[in-house]
Amino acid sequence: MSAVPDPVRPAALVRGLLGGVVTGATLSAFVTGIVLEKVPLILFGLGLPLGYGVLLFIAGMPRRAREAAIVPRVALARIESLRAGGTETGDVPVDLVLTIAPGDAPSFRTGITHHVNLVDLPRYRPGDILVVEYPPDRPWRAEVVPHPTAEWERRAAGAVVEPAPESTLVQEPPEGWGFASAAFLGLVVGAAVVLGLFRVELFGPEPEPPPSSSSSTVTVGPRESAPDAEELRAIIESLAGRAEIPADRVPDLVRQATSTLDVGWPRTWQITVVRGPDAVTVRITATGPGGSASVVVPPR
Repeated sequence: MSAVPDPVRPAALVRGLLGGVVTGATLSAFVTGIVLEKVPLILFGLGLPLGYGVLLFIAGMPRRAREAAIVPRVALARIESLRAGGTETGDVPVDLVLTIAPGDAPSFRTGITHHVNLVDLPRYRPGDILVVEYPPDRPWRAEVVPHPTAEWERRAAGAVVEPAPESTLVQEPPEGWGFASAAFLGLVVGAAVVLGLFRVELFGPEPEPPPSSSSSTVTVGPRESAPDAEELRAIIESLAGRAEIPADRVPDLVRQATSTLDVGWPRTWQITVVRGPDAVTVRITATGPGGSASVVVPPR
């Protein structure tokens, strides 16, 4: 009666795949939401497993109803070994290895966990006979009957149950390699879906910072004549120094200012510097009686 793994059960494969997808999507959405600072994505990652749990509960209702309709079998069982666990309450979880004797079928072994009150723990000893009940199709879900009927109490009092061989041990069938493979595949798919939806924000190039700019302005008081070349150079050099313009750009500024800007004798000069990642752009603006004019010195 030993359990044989069934690696190709469709229900197990579907359950493993869906569970993996939910797990992968949950972890990926939660981490992605934190990285991108998206609160809705974080909430989605937290709510997805809860919603999946509700769906599993609803989907499993018919199966649980069928299992509940099965009448359990009652039999005598011999305690082969026991091991008590730790607890902070009055009930102690005790792992029991039992030999169950159905009476009309060969005896077999199984392992169960039975919660025993700490006061009653000395009553459970190897070799003692108990009354148990179990579903015929799932004997590994056997349970100790805490209050058997008078008839079963009489049977247990005078019964002798021979130990069953260890080879007859029955246990819940493992999911098998198919379940593990489907779960891993679902994990990868779930994570990839979320990462694919936000791949641009996660892996796209970072936006370049806006170029910095600085400006410097000087006002020249009224005078009867325009400044000569040396005075103009001194004004532009003073502005260039305030705006932290490289010295090699000053000759271009002087040439552009003297040959292009024609607003009469300018009263105000302004230099604006825009520093990009690869070049520096300089704009010089002059304001005078004839209006305002500006020129951009090409970057180099």
